[in-house]
Amino acid sequence: MSTTITKTVPNAEPAERAAAALQVLLPVGVGILAPFLDPNAAAYAGIGFVAGATFAGANYMNRLGRWANQLPGIDIARAHRDTMGISTITTGMGLALGQLGGAEATDALLAGALEPLSIPGILSLGWWAAVVFTGWRLRRVFGRRKVEVEQTQAQQAVQAAPANTGAPAAVSMADKMIAAWGHVISDPKNGRHKNQVLSDVVIYTDRWEGRITAALGDSVNVAKDTVSSLFGRTVDDIDMKVGAHSGEVFITVWYTQRAELDPSTLQGAWKRVRARVLPKTHLEEVGHDENTGGQVARVVADDDLDALPRVVNLGELAGALRRSIDLVSYEPGRRDPRRAIIRVMDHNPLEAGHDFQGLDSLKATPGGWVNIGKIVSGFPAKIQLFDPKLGALHVVIAGTTGSGKGGTGQMISLAYHANKMSQIYGDPKGASNPAIPKMAAYSGLTKEGALGAMRLSWWVLQHRIEEAARLELKNFEPSAMRPYCATILDEAAQMLAPGAPNRKEAIKIVKDGASLTRSLGMPWVLINQTVNLDQLGGEQAIRANLIAGGTWIILRTDSDQVNLGDLPPGFEGIDPSLIPPVWVEEDDALVYDPTMEESDPRRTFGLGYVAAPGGRAGMMRIDTLEDATDHIRPENILAPVDVPWWGDEAYMEELARTPIPGFEEKDGEGATGEAGTSFPGVDLPKAKELTSEEKVLAALRDESDPMYVDMVDVGDDIDPGDVDYVERGQLQAACGVSESTFANVLNKLEKAGKIHRIKEGKTSKVALGPRPEAAEEAA
Repeated sequence: MSTTITKTVPNAEPAERAAAALQVLLPVGVGILAPFLDPNAAAYAGIGFVAGATFAGANYMNRLGRWANQLPGIDIARAHRDTMGISTITTGMGLALGQLGGAEATDALLAGALEPLSIPGILSLGWWAAVVFTGWRLRRVFGRRKVEVEQTQAQQAVQAAPANTGAPAAVSMADKMIAAWGHVISDPKNGRHKNQVLSDVVIYTDRWEGRITAALGDSVNVAKDTVSSLFGRTVDDIDMKVGAHSGEVFITVWYTQRAELDPSTLQGAWKRVRARVLPKTHLEEVGHDENTGGQVARVVADDDLDALPRVVNLGELAGALRRSIDLVSYEPGRRDPRRAIIRVMDHNPLEAGHDFQGLDSLKATPGGWVNIGKIVSGFPAKIQLFDPKLGALHVVIAGTTGSGKGGTGQMISLAYHANKMSQIYGDPKGASNPAIPKMAAYSGLTKEGALGAMRLSWWVLQHRIEEAARLELKNFEPSAMRPYCATILDEAAQMLAPGAPNRKEAIKIVKDGASLTRSLGMPWVLINQTVNLDQLGGEQAIRANLIAGGTWIILRTDSDQVNLGDLPPGFEGIDPSLIPPVWVEEDDALVYDPTMEESDPRRTFGLGYVAAPGGRAGMMRIDTLEDATDHIRPENILAPVDVPWWGDEAYMEELARTPIPGFEEKDGEGATGEAGTSFPGVDLPKAKELTSEEKVLAALRDESDPMYVDMVDVGDDIDPGDVDYVERGQLQAACGVSESTFANVLNKLEKAGKIHRIKEGKTSKVALGPRPEAAEEAA
């Protein structure tokens, strides 16, 4: 049997109260003492203030690194970062005025408020207001509150009756608990667990902690059930951890329900996550997320797990956390495979959207990065338009109607425009993005027009390949006369999917564009409703080059159109069809009430996921921009004028209407626009099937830089740094040879001197030709 008693306890621990008092008193104390410091003391005081102000500033902006987690009292500093910042400013004012202006300046600061109409009086009033506001903000720390504590019958007996041994009566709650323990559990004669003594008891407002030690040579075997019976707490309220040896155990008994036992909290829900989604994991650094009103924590692999799973099903994770998918964010660690970041949100901060900040906000960094939206964590959503070494980088945008892929494509086009990159635009539907044609050097609308735009892009590529070989150009250097030239293909499936007219020619153009254009300043942007491989031409070479060469942005996609096996790396476990079409409403009622006005559903326009090498993963939303027309600058609309025939409209239209070589139209009715395989009166022999070696060599030539291929063909001396290597996996995907045959083919070709390989980490890379002599000598 137990009874409940009420006691008053401080709201905070002594250390936190001391820190709060220091924040209030330090500005006044420093202001009084500053004029009387000798030069040496003043110098030390200045150095100390600069160090403290630097720490307080970094703490206020939440920019302290992981090293700070080991600092004593860091939890207090983070909880008080606002008031610490204000106290630092007022302390600095008192120190500066005292040292520079002497006692007269200090008097004006401290007593100037008595003359409020003077300038010193206004300054003094502001300073005192900041000091008083700091104390007002910290009033909770200095307060006290009432708590109810249950006492068991054993505790009441110890409190009411003095011991018969003649020893002094217990003088504190901790002493009484130790005495009850000794009477019931550790008594040498009648105790449940003889000689297993409780000591070092410390009582907090929500728990008490202590240490159990056994006799020498024995192990602690006190059961939680025994402690539960003695102190009247449930077994779930008791934690017991082995100390330095088996004869020592640290015990914690909680008065209130812990967060990890409350299923409505992140810690409590993690039991379900551990059991069903992420076994052998735990949470660290759990805290309140001011950006979302929910909780944020680090997911950390247990000691017996080397890395978190590469694939985490976001739908199952959201279900285990009892949230909708738009209220859960999981961000894998960018460097540490054993860590990730989990957010459980009360509201999604992306719901309010983020207005586009103007054309200058899309100005690329020297590395080619631009901000196109916001990650749910508050960080910017970044994509890389180009890389100083890799060249132009591709973009793939996927999303169903109404998901925001049109707005995303417009934002990418506007980013090209902001950085003075030329654009060629093809739209089979004719008017998906009215603003993009206004920024493009050439636009082809309708299916025929889009194919014409693709053909012009291919011919620009041929010119730049020939020019690069002729002038021995290695890295692309953009200029006003030779700018980056992006090709944007909207509704790509209408040109690349099975059944599309001129499909083979379109696939050839996109394949060449995906594999050959990066080093020539010609990125591709494919916009489509799905990410299925067959809708992007069915060519592994296209997919491999698009993945290796840039960014994928995936918005909401219909479940019946999604083949999750076609998702690129970085999207494992994500099902885009689970993104809700509208934001979750909190006022859903079971019974219709005609007196209550229902809100209109708001679509999750622009909500999705972005995967870019080096970018921060996570749920994101594109900046809100209805129409880009007002942000278009005529001086930024450039054309690839390095191409001699660009500007000759008649010739360009002829190129746009004419299939590229090898895909000439057949004469007569039923022309398909594909390269013919038979002609009237002529029986052409069937094409010879390529051997595995020929397939690998052909794919390697396609994947390699054309300038490097030419150098190998003519037998030029090649420096090791100029060798163009292709990743082994990318080469296999491009050639379509099975793994067992592929490995043997590589060995044969390397022995024949037609290729050579290098190891890089756990993977290998392949290049045409034998290993350069300089590299062999170095090896």
